Amino acid sequence: MKTISRRNALIAGFSSLITIGMTSAHAAPASVPVIWDGKKMFESFEKEGTGISSKGPAGRPKAYVAFDTQCRDCWQLHRKLEPFLDKIEFVFCPISFMNIHSEPQATTILIDKDPLAKLEEHFAHFTDVEFRGIRYGSVEKLPVEVRDKVWTNTKLHRRAGCRAVPYGVFKNSKGEYVPFDERLTVEELKELFEL
Repeated sequence: MKTISRRNALIAGFSSLITIGMTSAHAAPASVPVIWDGKKMFESFEKEGTGISSKGPAGRPKAYVAFDTQCRDCWQLHRKLEPFLDKIEFVFCPISFMNIHSEPQATTILIDKDPLAKLEEHFAHFTDVEFRGIRYGSVEKLPVEVRDKVWTNTKLHRRAGCRAVPYGVFKNSKGEYVPFDERLTVEELKELFEL
């Protein structure tokens, strides 16, 4: 029976870690829950959801993105989508998923006279040390009908089988409902969006 010295075991373990680090060259595809229904997500957000559309020419292909204002992964996905904002109509649908600040921040963004600019301002302040994202006023003074829209988005997200944020769905040229999330690289997203 061959014995392995402690030194050799440590060297073998370290070599394995280096190999693992070198082989993970790109992000895995979107993590798709088995109960996820892309068609249901796309159509229910199109019919009942409330979101903020990216600016650009009319007639662009459309994608819906469920996000939470307090979610770091959502902030990262938003940054990765920036090169495509004028080529794909992204409809950013805020949900309340992470913590007590999610719904009032989402409501504050939706009621702004320029919700897209407010969303950009929110993400610009996402890494602020003292508070993540935009500040909001008294929750009691936020309009209940808009707060309800955030909760409707949250229900649509859950009913489509989503179990995390961010989660997006894109209807491609073949009529397929394709999922995407923050784990995809910019190049992988470009390919997914057929650009």
